[in-house]
Amino acid sequence: MRSEDVVENYTNAFLWSFGVLVFMALFGIWVVWGLLGAALTGAIADRLITKDFRRRGR
Repeated sequence: MRSEDVVENYTNAFLWSFGVLVFMALFGIWVVWGLLGAALTGAIADRLITKDFRRRGR
């Protein structure tokens, strides 16, 4: 086997790229769950505040 036939080792570049992609995917999932949680909390707070003002108005 000649030394010219050896291919370059891209293992480290692949692992770094894969790590970045996994981080971005997990960060995206975290953002979606955070937005859903904030929206649900806001909707519940809105319902409770609106219900409380209706009772006091009567």
